Amino acid sequence: MTITNRQRLQWYLDAEQKILMQQSVETAEGEKLTFASLATVRREIERLQALIARESQGGRRSMIRRNYLE
Repeated sequence: MTITNRQRLQWYLDAEQKILMQQSVETAEGEKLTFASLATVRREIERLQALIARESQGGRRSMIRRNYLE
């Protein structure tokens, strides 16, 4: 099963919540994320949000450009 960017984003949002409640989170690779990892988790959340936003706008922008050029 392929994990989508939205599923990955939800995992990081859940991980951020647990970290803020001072719980540790374990990744699929066995790495433990703690409060010290919070900045890394937030950067990944921002990266995934931007990626998802670009994906959702990509179809429309391509269509607008194509119609403009015709």
